[in-house]
Amino acid sequence: MVEADQQPLNEDAFRERLAQIRHDLKTPVGHIMGYSEMIEEEVEDDLPEVVNDLRSIRSSGERILELINDHLGSAKQCANDIDLDLTSHLLRQQLNHVGGYCEMVEEVAEENGREELLPDLAYIHSASATLTAILEGLLEEGALTFQPAGGYSAASNEDKSEAPETTSMPTHFGALGEGGHLLVVDDDKANLDLLGRRLTRQGYEITTAGSGQDALDLLDQQNFDLVILDMLMPGINGLQVLKQLKSDPERRAIPVIMISALDSTDRVVECIALGAEDYVFKPFNPILLKARVSAALEKSRLRENQARKLTVFISSPGDVIPERRVVKKILEQLNREFSGQLVMIPILWEEDPLLASETFQSQIHPPSETDIYIGIFWSRLGSPLPKDITREDGSRYLSGSEYEFEDAMAGFRKNGKPDLLIYRKTAEIAVPLTNKEEVYGRVEQKERLEQFVRNWFMTEDGESYTGAFHVFNEPEQLEDMILGHLRKLLEKYLSTEAREISPA
Repeated sequence: MVEADQQPLNEDAFRERLAQIRHDLKTPVGHIMGYSEMIEEEVEDDLPEVVNDLRSIRSSGERILELINDHLGSAKQCANDIDLDLTSHLLRQQLNHVGGYCEMVEEVAEENGREELLPDLAYIHSASATLTAILEGLLEEGALTFQPAGGYSAASNEDKSEAPETTSMPTHFGALGEGGHLLVVDDDKANLDLLGRRLTRQGYEITTAGSGQDALDLLDQQNFDLVILDMLMPGINGLQVLKQLKSDPERRAIPVIMISALDSTDRVVECIALGAEDYVFKPFNPILLKARVSAALEKSRLRENQARKLTVFISSPGDVIPERRVVKKILEQLNREFSGQLVMIPILWEEDPLLASETFQSQIHPPSETDIYIGIFWSRLGSPLPKDITREDGSRYLSGSEYEFEDAMAGFRKNGKPDLLIYRKTAEIAVPLTNKEEVYGRVEQKERLEQFVRNWFMTEDGESYTGAFHVFNEPEQLEDMILGHLRKLLEKYLSTEAREISPA
C-alpha cells in the first residue's frame, strides 16, 4: 500500500502516473518475449531441446503482462486499490521462471558452440533485472511517487552490443504491402534491435534512429516508405515528430505507425487525428506488426497508383548535365509534395538503356506523347541527326534537340500537349584558346543555337518574340525557377481536373 503520509494525487494525475508505471513495466517485458521468440526461430531445427524452455520464457512474459493489467490496470481508481506487495510477489514468481529457463538455454547454447545466442539471452537477463529494479522502487517509494531515472533501456548494459544503425536486404515487391524502406524510431536500443531484426526478417530494408531529432534529420536526407515511431522519447517526442512530418508538404504522405507501451485510448485518438496511419501497443505481436505495416504500405501504394501520372520530357544538348540533374531533383521533390494526387515520370536519355544497334532518337520516347516538355539550352544545339531522320519536306534537323522541340510543338498543336517550358542559360562560355578547332566548333554551335532561337521564338525581322522562354545564370537560379513553374502547372492541372469531375 501507499504510505499514509504521502500526498495523494488527483484522479487525472493518478491515471497518468499509473499509465506511466505500466509503460515502464511493459517495455522490458516486450524484450523478454521478443528475444525469446527470435532465439526460438534460430534454434528450432538444430537445438529442439531448448524450444520448450524458450516457450516457457515467453509464456511467463505473457503472464507478467496479464498481472500488470490486472493489478495496475486502468480500472484502478486510487492508490488504495493497488496491493503492491501482492503484485510484486506474483511478478517476481514469473521473473524467477524467466531467469531459470534462460540459464538452462545458456548452458545448452554453450555446450553446442552456439555462442552467437548469448547476447540475446543477455538481453533477456537484463530486461528481467530491470523489471526487478522497478518493482523494488515501487515498494520502496510508493506506487505513485517512483520515477525510474531516465526511463528503461536494456541496452544500457555495457556488455551489450550496439543495435545496428541500418540493416538492408534485397527488396522484392511480391504484393503492394511487401518490401520497402522503413525508418524505425525509438530511444531504447533494445527496442530498435528487436524491431529492426524482426522487420528485416519480414523482408523490409530498415534504418533506425535513436531520437526524434535523428529521425527528422534522416527524413530530410532520405526517402522512406513508412515510419514506425515511438511515442515517448526524450527531447523531441514521437508526437512532435508526427506533427512536423504531417505539416511538411514533401513528407506528409509518408505513412506513420505509432508504437508505445502506453495503453491510453486518448493518446491513440490524438495520434490518428494528427495523421498517423495506425497505433501498435508494446510489446508488439510480430504477426500483428507485419499485418499493420503491410496494410499501411498497401494503402499508401494504392493511393500512388491511383494518382494521375504525367510524363516529363527533359531535352537538352550535353553541355547542361548539372541542370538536368537539377530538374530530376525537382521532380522528386514535387512528387513527394503532390503524393497521392500527381506523379511525374521523368524521361531522361541518360537513364534509358540505349542500344548501340540503333540511333539515339529512335529509342527515345517521343516528346509529342508526353505531358510536359522542358528544354534547356546554353552554348550548343547538338550534332546533326543521321540523314535518314528528316522532316516531311526532306530537310534535315540541326540537331536532336531541335528534333525533340519540333516534335513536342507538333504534339501541342495537334493534341494540346505537352506544355512546353524553355530555359536558356546566360552564363559566360569558357573556351581554351589553345585549341583553334575547338574554338571554331563552339562558335559554330553557338550560331546554330541562335538560328534555332530566331526560327522558333522571333519574328522574321528579329524585333519581337513569338514564343516565351526563361533565362538563368546558375543552376541554383534554375532550381528556384523550375520549382515555381512546375508547382503552378501542377496546381492548374489539379484545379482543371477538379472542375471536370465536380457535379454541375
